[in-house]
Amino acid sequence: MKIKKVLLSILAILIIVGICAAIVIGGNKRTDSNKAKYKVVASNFANYDFLRAIIGDNKDVELTFLLGPGKDAHSYDPTAGDLIKIQEADLFVYVGGKMEKWSEKVLDSYDTNGKKIVCISEFVDTIEEKEVDGAEENEHDNEEHEKGDFDEHIWTSPENAIKMVNSLEKAMEEIDSENASSYRENADKYIDQIKDVDKKIQEIVDNKVRDRLVFADKMPMQYFMDYYHLKVTAAFDGCSTETDPSAKTIAYIQNKVKEEKIPVILYIELNPGKVAETIAKETGAETMQIQTLHNVSLEDFNNGETWVSLMTRNIDVLKKALQ
Repeated sequence: MKIKKVLLSILAILIIVGICAAIVIGGNKRTDSNKAKYKVVASNFANYDFLRAIIGDNKDVELTFLLGPGKDAHSYDPTAGDLIKIQEADLFVYVGGKMEKWSEKVLDSYDTNGKKIVCISEFVDTIEEKEVDGAEENEHDNEEHEKGDFDEHIWTSPENAIKMVNSLEKAMEEIDSENASSYRENADKYIDQIKDVDKKIQEIVDNKVRDRLVFADKMPMQYFMDYYHLKVTAAFDGCSTETDPSAKTIAYIQNKVKEEKIPVILYIELNPGKVAETIAKETGAETMQIQTLHNVSLEDFNNGETWVSLMTRNIDVLKKALQ
């Protein structure tokens, strides 16, 4: 009987050890049963797109676009599911600043040991938020600027876009050195595409007959304007969450359009352009949508549009607006 009890005790111990081993193995995401060895999460579309180009067809990497298409980054708050994705990520990339104020709280509450965290705005030359000609004041404007405030829409400048790609490529190398050469090759190819778009836009700017763009909308393209040395008038600044400008603002924009013979009134993605149409009717100008890559529509996302393809759309817009 004693031998039987000993054997049963040993068997029980083996079963417990086996269960524990199964839990550990099942919980390890780097097993053969789960091909995605590395989980990468990007907070906004530009970072997501650059990482998508860098990763290419590598099936060992699972890439998540946290914000998702069709949403306004300024009003976004991560869901419980989003928080889990960040916590499980091997690489988490975010922009930071007021637009992603939530990121600081999330990262402060997490154990980030063994994870690669990239605040991409630290790898580019940021600029302070600027007052935009014509833009009416809102709650954002009236807030006191905190130390370190900057314009978060860094990706609209081709120069910054290239710096972002290079920084993200290095981050991918750090978490997956085995595929470093592939990541570098993919990054170089995408940078060449960015440079090609930049060259085409610069040709338009070099041959411009006017240097002002007019937005009947918010204007999250200050880096773009500074890079190409363009002036801008807009109904709101880049961080505004307002959609309906006052009659005073509309009148100011209408007068600017008439005075400088502006041929095109712009509105940005995810906006139906109703204010632009109102101003266009009073001035005889044409309305056109410009891609700011602040986010991407669901349709464009499903069609696989990229930073390059969306910025390429702007070429015809800029021709009509500036030439």
